Amino acid sequence: MKKFLSITLILALALTLCLGFGACVKSQNVEEFGNIDYATLLKDYLAYPDANNEASMAAVERNVTDIFNDSSLTDAQKIAQIMERATKNEVECAYFCYFRNQMGETKMGSNHGQLIYQRLRKQSDTLKDDTTIKLPVNHNFDALASKFVTSADIRYVNDGIYNRMNNKSDIVYNEETGLLEVEQWKMQDRKNWNVPQSAKGSRSYDEARKTCVNWNVENIVDSSKTLSLVVKTDANNNEYYELKFSIDVAVANNDSTTIGRLENDNGGKDMKYEYCNFIVEIWKNGLTKRYQIDESWSGRIGGIYAGSAQSKSEIVFSYSERDLDYSKTEAIYQGIK
Repeated sequence: MKKFLSITLILALALTLCLGFGACVKSQNVEEFGNIDYATLLKDYLAYPDANNEASMAAVERNVTDIFNDSSLTDAQKIAQIMERATKNEVECAYFCYFRNQMGETKMGSNHGQLIYQRLRKQSDTLKDDTTIKLPVNHNFDALASKFVTSADIRYVNDGIYNRMNNKSDIVYNEETGLLEVEQWKMQDRKNWNVPQSAKGSRSYDEARKTCVNWNVENIVDSSKTLSLVVKTDANNNEYYELKFSIDVAVANNDSTTIGRLENDNGGKDMKYEYCNFIVEIWKNGLTKRYQIDESWSGRIGGIYAGSAQSKSEIVFSYSERDLDYSKTEAIYQGIK
């Protein structure tokens, strides 16, 4: 999971509510935000992967179906291995796109508030079009705390050239679409502008695991809590696996690699999980269809704030070549030059 702490307790996520939205927004729970029409972002979200991606997955040995059918494994072991395999498949597929919408509550010392984090990523071996926006609402964060929880970035690699942009105008929340928006973007700095870089370098397992989960150990799935692993069918008769499970926080919190990843992703120390629950849909060819994550953790951020965060995320995937359209980002890039 791109940890909400990187959003909330930095990510991983406007100095005042009125400034952040451009105008005061009526007080409301963050759950009331974000009724998003994903089709406005990804034409083929939740659609079965196209032929190029199907071919890529056909070449993978011991993919998720092999794990599902392995009678020597418990359901908890199957879930852990399927999640690990599907994360690797994100690297091995022909290309992918996803949109993440994450909302929750954060405490940082005496500061507290609700946070929204959104990410639209389009990735192939030659393209990385990656926009992340974070915004606090209904909060009392001071200027320093606000820096940890407010940002807008575009990381754009196309034809071997890397450019990074951030917001020139305020981040605003569009109540009609449920989306965070930036009207004007700017060059971040010269050292991140027109720099040679391969988009393929972003297609690493280390990068992919941040999409969903940071665990390091197979017994991380809590077999004492309700879990299920079933086959389902979508409206077009395409089969997928639905996994429902929780993380064993005692195992997670005692594994130095798992907690090290959590801390590294979020700039924190002395961190631990409080709870982490999943509903995951994975196509039978091994590519993830959707993540739904309900999680909480606590720790010390940047050596400054002791805090905690609770968030809910939905991540929807597309494996369609037409969703690799980067024209909007290219127009932003050309407008800055």
